[in-house]
This record gives sequence, structure tokens and C-alpha cells, in this order.
Amino acid sequence: MAVNEIAKLGASHVRRTAELTLAGTGKSFIGALATHFFIQETKRRILVITYTNHALDQFLEDLLDLGIPEDSMVRLGSKSTPRTAPLLLSKQRSGYRITKNAWAVIDVLKADAAAQGMELHQAFTSYQQARPTFRDMQEYLEFSDEDSHFYEAFLIPSENDGYKKVGKKGKAIAEDYLYECWRCGQGPGVFGKHALKNHRSVWDIDPPMRTKYVEKWFSAILEEKVGRVQELARQFDLAQDRMDTQFNESKVSIVRSKRIIGCTTTAAAKYTKLITSAQPDVVMVEEAGEIQESHILTALTPSVNQLIQIGDHKQLRPKINNYQLTVEKGDGYDLNRSLFERLILQGHPHTTLRKQHRMHPDISLLVRELTYPDLEDDPKTSAREPIRGLDDRVIFVNHNHPELHNERIADRRDQDSKSSKENKFEANMVLKTVRFLAQQGYGTKNMVVLTPYLGQLRLVRDMLMDDVDPVLSDLDSHDLISAGLMTRAAAKVDKSPLRISTIGEFSKIIDAKD
Repeated sequence: MAVNEIAKLGASHVRRTAELTLAGTGKSFIGALATHFFIQETKRRILVITYTNHALDQFLEDLLDLGIPEDSMVRLGSKSTPRTAPLLLSKQRSGYRITKNAWAVIDVLKADAAAQGMELHQAFTSYQQARPTFRDMQEYLEFSDEDSHFYEAFLIPSENDGYKKVGKKGKAIAEDYLYECWRCGQGPGVFGKHALKNHRSVWDIDPPMRTKYVEKWFSAILEEKVGRVQELARQFDLAQDRMDTQFNESKVSIVRSKRIIGCTTTAAAKYTKLITSAQPDVVMVEEAGEIQESHILTALTPSVNQLIQIGDHKQLRPKINNYQLTVEKGDGYDLNRSLFERLILQGHPHTTLRKQHRMHPDISLLVRELTYPDLEDDPKTSAREPIRGLDDRVIFVNHNHPELHNERIADRRDQDSKSSKENKFEANMVLKTVRFLAQQGYGTKNMVVLTPYLGQLRLVRDMLMDDVDPVLSDLDSHDLISAGLMTRAAAKVDKSPLRISTIGEFSKIIDAKD
């Protein structure tokens, strides 16, 4: 589909494609070109979703480079680059104005929500009680189909002789007197004559069975309270939704006026109602191989009639915080298998871009032999300059220094992992290599240090700190902060652009630039 439709764009756009596909195989740019086709040749509205903000901004910038005007696009969410900032929904202006009638409706909804909120608070407070009160018990028994006779049995009988009965030491009889006597396996006490005459069947129940009755009533009462809380919460949410609908009319009018809506998967879930109101016809998914299937399904609103996924199912899978639910564990849950991968494995038709524009053939040989046997090299890749000071573009170093386990750092995505790995010998090699390459004239902006382990990431970072100040990817910084190994202030410092990252996080940045 994409190849045939893109051909209709004309020779000028084909030449433009050849000029811009300089990294990877050009998956993202093909997606941008397909989006450009929809804008020029159809009246469809496109929802573009990505896994990261970085990828989204890169995609939107590609659309701007293709000549798509800013006023036809909107970006949901709060983050942006200087070029995509004008696309933010918060920066858009709408001619919509809330009418007096709408304000009157909003005022009524506010009052309803306030009353329902108070009622919901009271119902939840009642539910939080350790055990239902006697009044809760009486209310339940009074309207029970099977046990209403217990309600009468536990009522304190009224005295017609003008005297009031009292308990031990002259204390007044509490309203739950008979119930407590019955619950504790005792007799009716001072009301023995009345109770045994009118409710003997209740008082003849043996203590073990009384306990079972009480447990049954408590369970039923708690179930009623849960149902009450759920219903009040539903009513409260409905009132809030109605208010949001009134207040969001201006946002809806903005989004409906745009041909392209861009957001991350997180924003797609957050702004589901807004996106649904915009009625997109096409969903374009960038980095589809790294997005959980459920995240894509939430973006498929009723108006969508076409889904286009762009990605590579042979690279990184979606991240799942529980190893037990992954494909690798083999238990069949496979929550880290994307919709993209699943459809390809089932034999659905798809198009593969085979020519890569990123690596020198000496490097692409590795991935060709391991994963992509049909990968082709663009002739331009052979002209890459050799690395100064090194004999080869690919160097493997073999050593016998074993790795150590850092007990202070664990892989938070693997519940069975109690530590992370590190190797001081390799960290020293990294430090010396960075120094050597710097002596050859390479700045830190020309180098990237990758490692598979968070423990090694932290070790390398600390050892390099005296020479350069590494900039970690956002997620790796978060992991180090969470482990107490890096302060938030240190994470924000940006003195030198040497990039240190785990392999997975850096791959996302590279893929976003395809």
C-alpha cells in the first residue's frame, strides 16, 4: 500500500526521499511520506502515536520538513522541541466560547458533583469501618427476605408499666443488648420472658450456628457497602465527565479542525475522549515493535478504519516490569509481544525496507549474518571515513576478568533479580578508550558508551566523572535515582555531551532518528 500510494506523490517527492533517508532504512521517513500523501490526496484525519516524546517530535519535524503547515497539526501532551512547541494543544487558540446556558449547566453539574462527592466520602468511610455497626445490622435484617425475623428478635421491647429495665449495676439497656447477648451465645438476660415467648426459634439456635449467621450478615452488609460506593463513584465520575465535556468543547473544536493529531501512547490513553471526539480515520504507529498491544488498542477509536504500523519486530520488544509475563519466560502470557510482531508472525502482509543507510558494510555484516540476511548496503555507506587511531571499524576484546554482582542495584523489571552486574576491568578499558579517542581529535559528542547492565552503567559513569560529565538517557537516570545512586540535581546537569546509556534506551533514540 505505502509504495503504490507514495508513487503518486510525484518525482519531486521521490527525489526528496532519496535526500532525506540517510540513517537506518528510512522507516520513519516513509511513515512521514505516507502521512503527507494522506494530507494531500485525501480528507482523512490521522492520529500519529509513538512510544517516546523524542520519537513524536522527530516525526512531527519530518512532517514540517515535507511542507505540511503547522496549522494543520496539533500535539497532545506537555513536552515539545522548539520546532514542535507551536503545535502544542495549549498553544492553540479556539474561537469557541462557553454560552450562558452552558455555564448554567456547569453550575448545576458542580452542585451535583459536590453533593455526590460528600455522599461518596460518607459511604467510603462507612465501608472502611472494621466491622459493620449494630445499626448496619438492623437495617440489613429489617429488609432481608430470609432473616427479617431476627430484626424483631433483637428489638428492645417497650414497657407499658411505666418502668424502665436496667442492666447490671443499674446501667441503662443499650439498643444492641439482645443482639450482643445472642451473638455471644448467651440467653436474652433481663428480657428472657418476652424473648422466649415471642422469638424462641431465634434463641434456640446454638452458638456455632449463631456465629455463622453473623458472618453471613457481615459479608452481605460489606457487599452492599461496596456496591453503594461503586454506584456513588460511578455517579460522581459521570458528573465530572459531563463537566469535562462542557469545559473541553474548546479543545474538541481545536482538535477537530486539525488533520494530524500527534501524541505518545501515554497521552493517547489520557486524552481518549478528546481523540474519540476528533474521529480520526487513520492511526499511524511509530516504533510499533516496542509498544504493548494494549496501548495500540486503546487508540483504536470507533472512527478508525485504517491502522499503519512502522517498526522492527526483530529489535526491542515492549518493556514489561514483570519477567514472569514475558515471551522469554515461556509461560504463554507474552505481554511484551507487540501487536506488530504478533501480526507478522501470523503471516499478515507487510513491507520490509531492505537497504540500510546508517552503517559501514564492515559493521552491517554483523547484523546481516545474525538477524537480517537480506539487508543491503547503500553505496554511500562504503565512503564512511575510518576511525583515526584504530586498525579496524569493529574490534572485539577478549579477557578473563570476571564480572561482579552489585547487590545495591537490581533490575526492577525482573522480580527474581537481586543484583546487577559490573566489571571494573572493562570500565577501565572504557575510560582509556575515551581518552585515546579524545587524543585522536574526537570530542565527547562523537562518542557513545553502551552497556547492558545498570550496575555497569553506574560504575562507568562514576569513573568517567573526573574527566567528562556523562549525559544519561532519561530512563537510565530514573533508574539510578530510584536506586539512590544519583541525585536529581546531578541528573539535570548537562556540562558535557558524552552519552552513557544501557543498550535498550539508546536504541530508542537511534530508532527515532530513522
